[in-house]
Amino acid sequence: MVGRAAVNITGTDESYWFKGDKYVRYKWTPGTGTDSIVYGPTEFVKEWPSLKEAGFNQIDAIMPIPGHDHRAYFFSGDKYARIEYVPGTANDKILGGVRPLKGNWLSLDKAGFKHVDGALLVPGKTDEVYLFCEEQYVRIKFTEGQINDELLDGPKAITTGWSATGFKSIDTIIPRPDNEKNAYLFSGDKYVQIEVAVGGKDKLVSDQRDVASYWPSLHKAGFY
Repeated sequence: MVGRAAVNITGTDESYWFKGDKYVRYKWTPGTGTDSIVYGPTEFVKEWPSLKEAGFNQIDAIMPIPGHDHRAYFFSGDKYARIEYVPGTANDKILGGVRPLKGNWLSLDKAGFKHVDGALLVPGKTDEVYLFCEEQYVRIKFTEGQINDELLDGPKAITTGWSATGFKSIDTIIPRPDNEKNAYLFSGDKYVQIEVAVGGKDKLVSDQRDVASYWPSLHKAGFY
């Protein structure tokens, strides 16, 4: 758990990025290297009442919830919260309380995952997601707000199922906003862009690169 996570803000060219106890609102254009910090970095507990209420001191992964532009699962250590937020305001709220992963994500219990390092919705699906923990990953089926998730695939080694990345572990994931099949996967100070092929071989769109060189504003903000 490196305490780093990101989520795109639907309908904009911006994303929220979290690292440690800080967050930024980040503007970027995929494939150009053009980026800027719109707001921050600042402590997220000062501006996200839901995260303060949850008692989270870092965000490890964020999983967007399909069908809701501004709703997501936020994972922190062995706990999680379902949060609805309004970009640019402090009107975010917890839906359903703060809960332990154990007993609430049956698929993760089965896989032996005690925390979540990254999450990526399966392209073309509204009820499936890849979840990453240390050097392994799973694909699960879920229903928002219900304890009925199913383990569909895994746990498997990232080096096996995501061999195109060249990474042993993945600590941050953000989908490419203009192409749902593509995603950026980060590991330490490197990243790759891949085209996700469910059940097949992922295609490497751009090979391992230094985050600092291609996401300069995140580097200046101290996130990399």
